[in-house]
Amino acid sequence: MSVALRIHNRRLKLKMTQTQLAQKANLTPAAISQFESGTRKPSFDTLSSLADALKVTTDYLLGKKEQGYDDLLADPKVSIMFRGIMEFPEKDKETMFEFYEFLKAKNESE
Repeated sequence: MSVALRIHNRRLKLKMTQTQLAQKANLTPAAISQFESGTRKPSFDTLSSLADALKVTTDYLLGKKEQGYDDLLADPKVSIMFRGIMEFPEKDKETMFEFYEFLKAKNESE
């Protein structure tokens, strides 16, 4: 999968418009459109900004690896929650999992 397609697919997965991604990455919507169409390739600094905005690693965008834990932890809120949850007793971890399942079902029904 190309960088262009990875940027496009990840943006859609996050339910972001090109304009929203451009704002988060300090770019123009036209630049996002060009990156997604493959008519322009992002510089390393721009790729890094895109990765931050899309909450993945640059390695994922470059196709060097599939999305994994590093990408999940690229989101500061997820990183804080994940590290905190690891210290919970097992019964609290189970409660967090049940809450996750509830939110997942809620979002799928919307």
